[in-house]
Amino acid sequence: MRRPGAWRVAASRLIHADRWIRLRANTCITPEGAVLDPYYVLEYADWAHVVAVTNDDRLVVNHQYRHGAGCVHLELPGGVMDAADAGPVEAGLRELREETGFAAREFRSIVSLSPNSATHTNRIHIVLAEGAYADGAQSLEAGEEIAVELLPLADLPALIGGGAFLQSGHVASLMVGLQAMGRMRFVPLYQDGA
Repeated sequence: MRRPGAWRVAASRLIHADRWIRLRANTCITPEGAVLDPYYVLEYADWAHVVAVTNDDRLVVNHQYRHGAGCVHLELPGGVMDAADAGPVEAGLRELREETGFAAREFRSIVSLSPNSATHTNRIHIVLAEGAYADGAQSLEAGEEIAVELLPLADLPALIGGGAFLQSGHVASLMVGLQAMGRMRFVPLYQDGA
């Protein structure tokens, strides 16, 4: 099997830039010589998602309106990593406190994933926060209205399967975080390789 090769960028032009996003249009040439023009690339800052679990096995989640989807749905606490954040753990700690008023006994970085490797340049850093506890009031930014809920871990399969967590990056972060905690395992359905 021949593996795909990287595209060559023959030209790139900035379409839009502000404090949240940069959009550029590239002229790309594939290894076979096909020209893709324009090919749009979105440049965001990296994001942190926090899988925060209390000592009594409840997940700290947000109910938040998301304008792109036009609805309120469940999410993990998290957001844009700031330049002042030393790394994913510090960003996760800050976002958890700001959005929920919670802290945790232990934080650790699990893995970094791409939210959409076809068009996005940024990464989602998944942070596990074990021993989460209420530690103060939310500190929300303008435009944020977040209701916090503690969900029993046992309820998560039904909620995920029912679409309560609409954003796929949050579902992936949740599954990876719970596996890192030893609370979920990915196992093959068939042991014979089928």
